[in-house]
Amino acid sequence: MFTELGTITITVRDYDEAIDFYVNRLGFTLLSDTRPARGIRIVRVAPAPDKPGRDRL
Repeated sequence: MFTELGTITITVRDYDEAIDFYVNRLGFTLLSDTRPARGIRIVRVAPAPDKPGRDRL
């Protein structure tokens, strides 16, 4: 049985909308927002370390 989650990838249609949802509504921390090449954007978020139960989904 799985008890923890490492990293997952979620494809979104609008990065700014996704950042707003995860950071402002769910309380996640924005780790990075990079554009390594034209047309490519990589956003990383994580549960805030001070939130209880951050290791549970």
